[in-house]
Amino acid sequence: MEKRDTTFFTLVHFTGDSSVTYDEIKQDHLDQGQPEIGFHYIIDAQGQILMGRHASKIGAHYSEFDETSLGICVIGSRHDLEDSQSIALTLLLENLKTEFPEIEKVKYIYKEN
Repeated sequence: MEKRDTTFFTLVHFTGDSSVTYDEIKQDHLDQGQPEIGFHYIIDAQGQILMGRHASKIGAHYSEFDETSLGICVIGSRHDLEDSQSIALTLLLENLKTEFPEIEKVKYIYKEN
């Protein structure tokens, strides 16, 4: 798996369904032919930050930006985030900006059921 040369964006995806699990997301990516989960981080319904693909590697979460972005997947809907998820997302984004100061923007990808 290739390493990412530049990191200009963080893409935050929402599953739109709070019943989705980390294991289901991982299995979906494996079923699509990925060697591992394509997101770099997952925030579960309880606000836990779970590791996906190593942050130094090119992700597989949004083909247009995979080579220049970090991918975060938040389980649930953007309209119904738990406080713990919102706090976890804020802290993760702050940490990533410190670790990758070249990040220019955070982009949000919404999937609603």
